[in-house]
Amino acid sequence: MIEVSRRGFLSSTLVGGGALSLAVTVGCGSSSPTRVRHAEASGELVANMYITVMPDGRIALAVNKAEIGQGITTGFATLVAEELGVPIDHIDVHFADSHPEYRTSFGMHQTGGSTSTHEAFGSLRHAAAAAREMLVLAAAANWRVPVAELAVADGRVRHAASKREASFGELTRHAARAPVPDHPRLKPPSEFTTIGKVNRRIDARAKVDGTAQFGIDVTIPNLVHAVVIHGPVYGARARKVMADAARTRAGVIDIFAFRWGVAVVAEKYWQALAAANDVEVEWSQGQAAGLDSEKLRLAMRATTADGTTTRDDGHAPRVLGEARTKLEAIYEAPYLAHAPMEPQNCTVKVDGRKAEVWAPCQSPTVVQAFVANAIGGDSDQVIVHTTLSGGGFGRRVVADFATQAALIAKQVGRPVKLIWSRESDMTQASYRPQSMVRMQGGLSAEGQLAAMSAHCISQSITLSSGAILNAALPGPRALRGVVVDSLLAMFSTNSMGDLFATEGIKDTPYQIPNLRVDFTPVRTKLPVATWRSVGHSVNGFAVESFIDELAHAAGQDPLGFRHKLVAPGSRQRRVLDALAAQSKWGEPAPKGIGRGLARHQSFETEVGEVADVEIVDGRIKVRRVYCVVDCGIAVNPNIVRAQMEGAIIFGLSAALDQEITVAGGVVQQRNFDAFPPLRMFEAPEIVVQILDSDQPPTGVGEPGLPPIAAAVANAIFALTGTRLRRLPLQHAWDQRGEK
Repeated sequence: MIEVSRRGFLSSTLVGGGALSLAVTVGCGSSSPTRVRHAEASGELVANMYITVMPDGRIALAVNKAEIGQGITTGFATLVAEELGVPIDHIDVHFADSHPEYRTSFGMHQTGGSTSTHEAFGSLRHAAAAAREMLVLAAAANWRVPVAELAVADGRVRHAASKREASFGELTRHAARAPVPDHPRLKPPSEFTTIGKVNRRIDARAKVDGTAQFGIDVTIPNLVHAVVIHGPVYGARARKVMADAARTRAGVIDIFAFRWGVAVVAEKYWQALAAANDVEVEWSQGQAAGLDSEKLRLAMRATTADGTTTRDDGHAPRVLGEARTKLEAIYEAPYLAHAPMEPQNCTVKVDGRKAEVWAPCQSPTVVQAFVANAIGGDSDQVIVHTTLSGGGFGRRVVADFATQAALIAKQVGRPVKLIWSRESDMTQASYRPQSMVRMQGGLSAEGQLAAMSAHCISQSITLSSGAILNAALPGPRALRGVVVDSLLAMFSTNSMGDLFATEGIKDTPYQIPNLRVDFTPVRTKLPVATWRSVGHSVNGFAVESFIDELAHAAGQDPLGFRHKLVAPGSRQRRVLDALAAQSKWGEPAPKGIGRGLARHQSFETEVGEVADVEIVDGRIKVRRVYCVVDCGIAVNPNIVRAQMEGAIIFGLSAALDQEITVAGGVVQQRNFDAFPPLRMFEAPEIVVQILDSDQPPTGVGEPGLPPIAAAVANAIFALTGTRLRRLPLQHAWDQRGEK
């Protein structure tokens, strides 16, 4: 993958002449309108996404999404290669810099919500198809032959009858003068030669040979390095800084307190880190002082108020009261850190009220707003260059690290690269909220699910996202603040449900005649944010565990019970049927193995999973996971498979062992020794089946995660007869019998 800036790309190609440049507005869905324009060879076209055919026949593709390991650069290149008729290795990818017209997701230039491929599937193919037709029209005009007699393959236009052919690069000047077709022909799936067929990744070589540039690799002239000493409690400020010894260390440039802690700046990173170890700080109390996650858990369990109703079908309270069999269960989930392998980092160059930023970020829009606010400028005075990211999972939508880097750069008057320690990354995070879901269900005399209710209690991600919402809105900063304050006031008065807290329950595909879903927000001073699959990560565990409990109470097979709750011909039925066949569901499990099932729909993708689990010396061991996914057209099947595998491993880490606990406002887990990801020797065999589909692609980055915790918990019940309703499951297993 070739990575160059948009400005560098344009100056080195378009101005030289002989290039056909196409821009496309990528909307929020595959059916949204597309605008495609062309520019004269000497002109610069400012647009959301570029497909540029170069004079040498190569294709330059600007991607307005972050590559955080999910393979979006390969996915976008695949779409363009398919419609242009070029080999995928003829496409050079570079990341689009921050620009208002790149705001295609939630009003922002952002990567999240497993939406990237879905957004681009129609629009980006449309732009590539238009380019192909313009090149064909240019060849037809040059050769004075009908368009119908021309064919495109391998980046060349050919006329079989006369045996003439020309490369795309030879046709760009003529094509740039042609009108842009409004309705270019898109290939039907039956003609695909690249989509669904090519499985390799275009960024693999660079990541293997070390030439790929992540945020932590950025270097620019006159650069200095910084670390930040953060307080023990989130929001604590330095009252007194004792740094005389640290200031005498080699390379140290400055040590100063600012509103986020204490900045230590040196010529080299290791010099800054060594100096930071010599600094002593007296801290203020901190905004999260006194928070105790165990006390919070008990308070949530004691909550009895109904909260805000987000779905109310039929007469759930009455039918539950009249049900022949009634079940009630509480499911709990802890705070979680995102903990990407590349810790938070950012490089910032400040020039008065202007700034240039290099960041492994998921939202250049948010980074622009945060940096502009830090230096007293406007967002359009901040340029953000997106780099590769070593994981994100939602954490890199938040831009606190960019704010800190900008403040430090402004103070020292030189470009600064800030790198957080792992301890800062873990203790200064924006966490997945601690959550509780109270489920109630009623079975009819015939064993049918007659009614269900769910009461979700958690800290509100929406209420914690005021600064991000502010960044997303257009217009003057003061006006944006008024609008955001008004929106948050509606949420804080509980007159509106949170955007994420009940997802996966309020939109369940289960056909339940009487269903009620409520939400009660919890307020603390610890920040929370979207975490991989967001509300689905908790609600998938709650619903699929509870459905399993209802199936056993009804004396029915868990898969058969679910089968009756979903519509005939639905994605859910297809996945359940395939999962039953793949896992040989219904056959006796091997001795000592418990088998559990769960399914969940998130980001418009249906995923079903079966987990084979055993208990060895008190330790929960997941031996095998069967996974079936219906995600529409799989643009790159290997990437879809990798995302399912990655989400399952990520979800198992959280399901089995990970939690963030808080005592006296202090986060207790500071590194991976106390927040352990699944190790390689612990990883189960994962068997993934991708169902064939001719529907547009839906999300794959997150949907593999929500079913896994429930599948494991259900397997433990099948093996031992013990229901575990609290995450992490290993902790719940060790503490079973305790309240």
